This record gives sequence, structure tokens and C-alpha cells, in this order.
Amino acid sequence: MFEKSLTDLIQGLRANKRNESAYIQKSLEEIQSEVQSSDMYVKSAAVDKLNYLHMFGYDMNWANFNVVEVMAAQRFGEKRSGYLAAAQSFHQETDVLMLTTNLIRKDLASANDMEVAVALDGLAQIATPELSMSLFDDVLAVIGHSRPYIRKKAFMCLHKMVLKYPEGLHAFVPRLKEHLDDPDPSVVSAAVTVVCELAHTNPRNYMPLAPKLYHLLNTLSNNWILIKIVKLFASLASIEPRLAKKIHGPLSQLICTTTAMSLLYECIHTAIVADVISVPVPIADSIGREIEFAELCTRKLALLYETPDQNVRYVGLVALALMQQKRPDLASMHFEPVLEFLDDPDQTIRTRALEAVSGMVTRKTLTKTVKLLMSQLILSNTISLQPKRNTDPTAGAGRPGLETAPGLDSSFVDSAGTTLASASGTIITPRRTGTALFDPADNPEYRLYVVETIIDMCSRNSYANLSNFEWYVATLVDLVYVAGVDVGKLVSAKLLDATVRVRQVREFAIRMARKLLSDKQLVGQVSSSMSQSAVIATAAYILGEY
Repeated sequence: MFEKSLTDLIQGLRANKRNESAYIQKSLEEIQSEVQSSDMYVKSAAVDKLNYLHMFGYDMNWANFNVVEVMAAQRFGEKRSGYLAAAQSFHQETDVLMLTTNLIRKDLASANDMEVAVALDGLAQIATPELSMSLFDDVLAVIGHSRPYIRKKAFMCLHKMVLKYPEGLHAFVPRLKEHLDDPDPSVVSAAVTVVCELAHTNPRNYMPLAPKLYHLLNTLSNNWILIKIVKLFASLASIEPRLAKKIHGPLSQLICTTTAMSLLYECIHTAIVADVISVPVPIADSIGREIEFAELCTRKLALLYETPDQNVRYVGLVALALMQQKRPDLASMHFEPVLEFLDDPDQTIRTRALEAVSGMVTRKTLTKTVKLLMSQLILSNTISLQPKRNTDPTAGAGRPGLETAPGLDSSFVDSAGTTLASASGTIITPRRTGTALFDPADNPEYRLYVVETIIDMCSRNSYANLSNFEWYVATLVDLVYVAGVDVGKLVSAKLLDATVRVRQVREFAIRMARKLLSDKQLVGQVSSSMSQSAVIATAAYILGEY
């Protein structure tokens, strides 16, 4: 009888696209017969085909015992097929896993390096608490293997095993420490990677490794290993603040010299989260002038967000937002460049830029920033945030040079000369503009975040950034019309708070409340899915109270 190979199965599937299910069912019947064969070559070929069909969603649990048989094959090619099938189909509750303990132990002790490697790969995928406990010492012994390729795989396998068997950490950590000095860079990289992953859970267990990690930080030139070590020190510094002063020198050296954007970001990020920027040790800049380490980090951030690579730009804005929380005085120097990213077509970039800008806003820049954000919300040609100039000196109700739209009360033109969208009495429906396939301002989540940011910037620290409360009240009412999402509760709470706190703004707030209540379209939408009923209720309260 001629058995089909995996290649034949794939070719048959392509040739039988119209009756694929029938062809697969027939193939499964053949495979069920083949896995019972005494010929290991036929059995392993059947397992390969079954494993391929498993990726299409067909169950192969009925052949678990046959997979174990193939794992125990003498030829490496057949053994590899068994381990691959086990890694693909076995899970924590697979009943035949208990049968694999001895055959994996045998393969780990094999003189054939490839058999040891495939056993490590397979065990890493199918490890259970019981298997990890039984085979932990066997894998730990493989760390001393003469081949770096095997030592590297052993570290990766042990990482998976200690997640299932935490008691093994007591024996594993000292071996990790030993191999941080391994002569092969790939083994060092594997060891550092494992420490970095495990330290996320409990950094305190890995504090004894700090001296060797510090030595590697000063001596290695491999950027990828350095990135992992720098990230690891960020975790360790959270429990040992004295490390901040220790790593100040190496980090400053790397920041000054590296051309790798990924390493530069990790160094700056670690300097911020580990509070290395607070270490009072000045460093020399490119012209020999002594500056603070925090100032150096802030200057280097521009290299990250000015790059054309969107991924690097994103992490640069993330780091800038973190720097703004620690050193707002230094981060503010990036206000104007970052403000331009509020119009970036990438929503993630725009959101991170908004997060950074919102923390840099001052009394002088608040109005400019809010107007830019409002222009994103008002996606309509019926509203103009930049009113036309009028030659009639009597236009704008005593405000020379301002032109108001026909029928608009000039009281709804703020002191900066911006026509309020609310003055038109029209709810703005977001729509796409230009030729872009997607505008981030169309996204309801982004629009809500913009509204929340506008209100937060205006009301932060008891309205510390505000110099004109009438403008603020007008902006809140404006948001009701242009938000495009339900912001009723948020706006009404801030509108009432400003009216109650600031006596001078009450007259203007009453006029705005009257405008809201007289808007039939707005009142008529109270029962709709995008209801602003909370604002209507607050407007009625303001009129009744004041």
C-alpha cells in the first residue's frame, strides 16, 4: 500500500478545493490506519499530516499516544515530528504527559546535540508543574553543556519551567549568576533575558545579580543585551534607590554616545522611572558645558520624536510625558514641536502628543491649545474658528474688526475673537474631510479624550491656568455642540462648578444657559442616544438659582 506524504496531502488539498471537507475526511481515515503501523517511518509521516490538519482546526487528541510513540523514535527526523506534534496539540490536561517523563529525560542525556535541543524545545512548550518538578534537575544539568547552542536553549526552557515550578528558583538563580560571565554572547543574552522576564514579578530575588549586571553594562557593546540590562536596572532601582546614583555614569555615557534609537529610549526611560535624573551630578554636554543629567535626557528626547519612524516617535512622546511629570520645567521646552503632532494622521501619535501637551500647558498657551483641539472637533464648514475681518468699525457689537455670522448674537463672540460653535444652534456631526481615508477625529473615543483633556487643562489646580472665565464657560457650552459624543455629565459638572465658584462669571453663565434652553434642536435630542440632558438640567438650575 502506498501512503501519502505530507507534500501529497498539501497538493491534494489544493487540487480538491471544491470538496475539501470530503478529501480531509478520507485523509483522516487513512491517517487513523497509518498511525497504527509498526513502521515508525509511516507512523511519523501520519503524525506530520495529522499535525498539519490540526492547524486547520481538526482534533488530534485521539492520537496523543501515537504522538508519544513517535517522540520515542530512534531516528532524529521522526523524533522531531513527535515533539513538534506534542508542542502543537498537548495541553496541561493531556493525560499521556505522564508517559513522556522518562523519554524526555533520556533525550536530555543523549550524546546527540540535536536530540537534546529538540527535547528542550518540546519540554518548554508542554511543561506542567509535575513535569517541571520531575525534570528540573535534568535540565539544570544541561546548562553546563559544552555547546553554547544547547546552554542557550536550556536557559529558555528553565524559564518556562520555573513559572510552573517556582521552588526551582532557589537552584536556578545561582546558575544564572554564573553564566552572566559566559564566554558566548548568545548565552549571556539568554541569561539576561530570563532575569529580565523573571524580575518583572519579584525584582528583589535578583538583587544579588546587580554587581555582575553593572559590570556588563560597562563592558558590553551589544545593543540588544544592553537594552535588556538597562530595563532590568529600572526594575531593580524600584526596590533599591541607591542604584540610581550607581548607574548614573553608565547611563549618561550611553545617552551621549549611542546612535541606536531603541537603546537611547530605554536609557532615558530608565533614567526617568528610576529617578536617576534627580542625582545631583552634572555632566558635560557636546560643547563641554556642565548641565544637569535631566536636561541632557530632555534634549535627547527630540531625537526620538523627530524621527520619521512612527514607532520611535511614539515611544519618544511616551518618554516626554513621563519627563513632564518629573521635570515640567524642562519638558516645556518641547511644547511647540510637540503641538504639531496634534494633527498627525496616526491616532496613537496624536493621543500621546495630546497627553504630553496637556501637562505642558500654561496660562499663556492654554487658549492656543484649546483652539487647536476645538478645530479638530469642529469638522464642518459652517463654523469658522478664525472669523473674517470686517472693515465696518461698528461690527461685532462694539468689537472693531470682527464679523459675526448672520443672525448670531455678538455676545457669543469671546474676547479673543473666536465665534462660538454654540452660537449657530447646530449640533455638529463629525465627518471626514480632505482625502484621508480615516481621520482620527472621527473616532468617538478620541473625541471624548480631547474633550476630557480640554476640560482638565482648564480646570487643573483649581483653574490655575485660567485668566478669562467667560471664555471657559463659553468653551464648555461650545463642547456640547461640537463634541460629537455624549459629554453631558462631564460638561454640566464643570459648568456648575465654575458658576458657583466665580461670582463674576454668573451673568455670562446665565446668558449661556438661556441660549442652551432656547435651542429647540438641543432640547429635542435629550432622549436620543447622544443625549446631553445633564447640561440641559444644569442650565435650568443656573437660571433658577441665579
